[in-house]
Amino acid sequence: MRKISIILGLIFAVLAVILSVLPLYKLSFIPAILALAFGLLAFFKSKKNQEPTHVIQVVFLITIIALALATYKSIFSVKEVGDTKELKELEQQRQEEAKEELEDLIIID
Repeated sequence: MRKISIILGLIFAVLAVILSVLPLYKLSFIPAILALAFGLLAFFKSKKNQEPTHVIQVVFLITIIALALATYKSIFSVKEVGDTKELKELEQQRQEEAKEELEDLIIID
């Protein structure tokens, strides 16, 4: 049970780090929480049997890094909406240009 918990903790911790650097950083909280849960489970099993906890500490370290990255990105990323007037004017201009091009075409039967 301890080894399975360590392996699952490592997998979820690495997945959390990968997701935290991608644009899907908000999804990285789910595997990070799972990695913490499996890490705690493995930690308590190791303490009960008095086994080394070095790998479990790595799981916690990777998970903390993932949580820090995701939290940083969620706090400091700014979503700005552009000026919609400029976009509408550009769209109208393109539509007018397209109409002019269609009017200039000669249809041959």
